[in-house]
Amino acid sequence: MKRILTLTTALLIVVSQTVLAQRAIENSFSNHADDLGQVFIDIPLLTLPAQSQAYKTTGGFFQSYMNPGMENSLAYSSDLYTAGHFALKKALRFENSTFLEIFMQRLGIAAFDVAVMQLPLGVSWLHEEYHRGVMSQYGVNSFNEVLLFKLGSSTIAVSHETDEEMAMLCDQHHPDFIRLMGAGHEAVVDLNRNLQSNQFFYHQNLDNETLYWMHSFQNLLYIMTCASGSGDDDMRERNAVETSIENRDFTGMDMNAWIHALCYPDTPYSARGIHPSGVGINRYIMYDDIPEEGRQYLKGQALLDCLNFLSPMMIGFSRFRLASTGKGDWYGNFAFRHYLTSFGNDVSLDLYLQSPRYNLYSTLHTYHNHDHHFGGIEAGLIDYPLMDGKMLLGGTVMGWVQPEGMSFKTSDGSFGGLLKTRLSYHNRCLDPYAEIGWKSKGWVAGNVNLGSGLFCKAGLRWLISR
Repeated sequence: MKRILTLTTALLIVVSQTVLAQRAIENSFSNHADDLGQVFIDIPLLTLPAQSQAYKTTGGFFQSYMNPGMENSLAYSSDLYTAGHFALKKALRFENSTFLEIFMQRLGIAAFDVAVMQLPLGVSWLHEEYHRGVMSQYGVNSFNEVLLFKLGSSTIAVSHETDEEMAMLCDQHHPDFIRLMGAGHEAVVDLNRNLQSNQFFYHQNLDNETLYWMHSFQNLLYIMTCASGSGDDDMRERNAVETSIENRDFTGMDMNAWIHALCYPDTPYSARGIHPSGVGINRYIMYDDIPEEGRQYLKGQALLDCLNFLSPMMIGFSRFRLASTGKGDWYGNFAFRHYLTSFGNDVSLDLYLQSPRYNLYSTLHTYHNHDHHFGGIEAGLIDYPLMDGKMLLGGTVMGWVQPEGMSFKTSDGSFGGLLKTRLSYHNRCLDPYAEIGWKSKGWVAGNVNLGSGLFCKAGLRWLISR
């Protein structure tokens, strides 16, 4: 983690000034707004079934908010970066020097992003909360050690799980167990995706580019560390001092555990053997524990993870003007994504389109397990105005073919889909909203449930700039 932090800090400084040069150039294809656009804070109040699962896990309604789950933790982390960038853009103003203003804003935002990385609501916190969200749905409580403010720590654990609980997840809910291992990577990609979507559709000018690079490099370097075996020494050091089960991380190196679980779906958790201390199960998967086919697959994921850098939004082009009409302008943009899934990976392409009346997006999904390829498509509508703009309607529809049983080796596919609708009341400051949806069995980024069922959410959107 210290190596990643050092490289990230240097990268942020370089990118902050590289993107500055881009901002200084007038480009007729891109819209460079001087204002900050429509900036908002998302405040989820009730999310089901995640909150009911957290209630059963923690034993209380208010305690359930300490297990926010995937959707809520994504909202909270997005809020932190949105509010921080907004405040710095407002505070760092230099009327007599545009160059100095852009320079100081980007440098200040880069420093902020590094400072909060290992703080509550920062990206490390979000990474761990996605792990915890998978466990919480099965009643496994845990503790996010980001809350201990271990600033600069080389490793941050999700602790306080019992070996019996980990064995239950592995032996009885193996697809979820695999998802658990890759969920931290998923969180970081989701955060970039959420911020970029807001940047495009709401014309936000919050200088998020350095954050996108930081997140993408964090994920890439983590996969490369696992794929090379260079993280094993840290795990051996942890094993030497972690004599108490309560203080052990749930998995160690995420991607080592992820590929091991993919390659050995029928191996019981107890087969990992006894911990070096003689107490409990040896949880951490070392590089030598991974079969050769798994090592090669993991190295392939490192290459595919470079796709997360492929978007004009990474270098400051938040939208491209496609056409101008009497009713207004049309804008577009795109971004590639690479996710680790319960069966392999999802390589997808997000396409964004904004017309004078419609906010539309679509995503082309290509799902892959060990040797076979599957596909899916996603389409969505964002904030379509009804009743003279007093109500805003949104929705998502998805259809896919994913590996049968979420198997790493199968060539058989299984059809599935998702439907979701959202309605919000638009006023001067606080927009209450409600969402309801249903999905079939399958993996969907940011939706913790691999099974089928209903889901819903209600909350407030606090507009801090319009």
